[in-house]
Amino acid sequence: MCVLCGEMVSSFHWSDISFKEQNELISVGEQQKERLQARLKKVKILNQILSFYRLNLKEWQGSKYILSNLRGGSIIVNDLGDLWAKVYELEKISPDTLDIKLLHFLHHG
Repeated sequence: MCVLCGEMVSSFHWSDISFKEQNELISVGEQQKERLQARLKKVKILNQILSFYRLNLKEWQGSKYILSNLRGGSIIVNDLGDLWAKVYELEKISPDTLDIKLLHFLHHG
C-alpha cells in the first residue's frame, strides 16, 4: 500500500506495460528497471509539452506521478490516462496538442 495516498498498487496502466507483457500477469519487481526507464523517458517527453503550460511532471515511486505548477500547487496523477484531467483540475485549462502555438513552441524550443 502506498503510505501517502493510501492506495494499493496492484495493477498497471496500459501505458506502463510493454506489448510483450500484455497477456501476462505482472507482479511488482519483475522488469522493474526497464519499466522505470520507460516511465522516465515518457516523463521527459511529456515535460517538453507541459513546459508550454508552465507545468512539470515527476515520476513518483514507480506507480504515480506528481504534476506541479509554478505557484507551488501539485496533484497526484494516477497514470498517464489521468494526466489531462489532472492538468484541468490543477490549472483549469484543457491542453490542445494540435494548438499551433504549442506546435511552434515544440518545434523551436
